[in-house]
Amino acid sequence: MHEREIVRELRLRLREYFPSLQSYIDQDIITKNDWKFYGMIQFNLIKCFTMTPEKAIRESKAQLNKISKFYEQETRVRKLGLKSNVFIDEHMIERDELQKRYEYYHSHLEYWKKRKLSSEMYFNYEIYLFLYYKWMSNYEFDEENTFKLLLDLMGFCNYYAERYFDIQRLTTEKSILMNDMKLSSTVLAIIDETLDPIDKSKEDSSDHYDLIKEAQAHLN
Repeated sequence: MHEREIVRELRLRLREYFPSLQSYIDQDIITKNDWKFYGMIQFNLIKCFTMTPEKAIRESKAQLNKISKFYEQETRVRKLGLKSNVFIDEHMIERDELQKRYEYYHSHLEYWKKRKLSSEMYFNYEIYLFLYYKWMSNYEFDEENTFKLLLDLMGFCNYYAERYFDIQRLTTEKSILMNDMKLSSTVLAIIDETLDPIDKSKEDSSDHYDLIKEAQAHLN
């Protein structure tokens, strides 16, 4: 199937499995921006599931390196800041707040370092699966149908590893992802080229800013 056909089939299944979806959209329970954010998740899952095995391995390694480098840098900057009273005073920073941000980034760094060293290979779809599960659970959609929709998507994409997945495996992996993964919305702009770094002077007119805000809402 071509990407447009995959999206069409996916939307049909989405409405079949979740009949209340349209009323949520009509009542603005699911906002326009949140629906666009869900579309971004779908787009990236399709991209991941239609890659060749060779490209998936390359992309996964590159993504993991980008994320690790980001958290290493952000942790290092805050650690250095905590060591300098002059820096804290000049920038009028609350030490307790800086300490909290350091601990936040450090905990994320530890997760991604562990993921990088794990014998279980990291795949680039993991972040988008995490966001998919977050989005679906935030609206309390049926879990079994959430898995069925995902399996259907793998089939539509002719995903090379589809035969290894079933509801039992997805249930187990979802539990691990939701309990362990550490992810900040800033990372999405780093790994997804469609989400450029935000220009805060253009917040009101930036679709990208709206998508990042939706990511923040779901991740929080």
